[in-house]
Amino acid sequence: MLSLVSIKAVYTSGSKFKKIVQALARINDEGLFHFSSDGLTSWLFSPDKTILGIFKVSSTAFEELSVDSDITLTVNMSELSKVLRRSTRNDKIILQYSTGDSYMRVTLVDEKTGVERSFDVSSGESEENEVKEIKMNPTVRFIVSANDIDTLVKDAKLVGDVIKITGKDNQITAEVSGEEKYYQWIMKKDSPLQEVSIDEESTSSYSLSSLRSTIEPITTIAESVNLEFTTDYPLKIEFSISGPEEFVMYIAPVSS
Repeated sequence: MLSLVSIKAVYTSGSKFKKIVQALARINDEGLFHFSSDGLTSWLFSPDKTILGIFKVSSTAFEELSVDSDITLTVNMSELSKVLRRSTRNDKIILQYSTGDSYMRVTLVDEKTGVERSFDVSSGESEENEVKEIKMNPTVRFIVSANDIDTLVKDAKLVGDVIKITGKDNQITAEVSGEEKYYQWIMKKDSPLQEVSIDEESTSSYSLSSLRSTIEPITTIAESVNLEFTTDYPLKIEFSISGPEEFVMYIAPVSS
């Protein structure tokens, strides 16, 4: 007999949720939402498997979280992003789903006026239950402010679409070469790196289009960004967001 599961999750950080979903929607039109008594975990790969985005919200972040049983939903992220674009900083967000529905109901509640607006976002149950995180043994780690990573990506995009990052001698060098164009930013501790740790010299290259499209919404709500990599391995980007939320992205390396 099919067990019936219903979910109700009330999330008060509406603007934060909106920005993270915008970033996830740029990776893929469809994503997975896993609800449990521990909270919500969302993850998705880009269609070409070169980007993985993972968003985790612990149960403490919810004003209310009611989950009859662990359940994973496939959610239309494009639709969800468009709905959340209609939210304001005063809105809290209510997510609801019941077994058999072809949608997840998303309600925006203005906490000042009490006005509620509800939208149905295409959703369905999935058998995938575990996020497939990438195992890494990084040799280079560094932390910069969200503003600095935003500046780096926007500067570099003026020159080309592949950024080469090198960790050596306690400094990080970012380089982009284009047709008769070149860009370089040598970053050191306190200029502008908040922290840097290099176990061995490492170099890897990544797509700027992938970086820019996905980090742009997040830099407006993140305080700092922790980056980790090793030669010719994925770049792990962990955004420091005040609160009990975690947002991590992995970008596959490319040939420079």
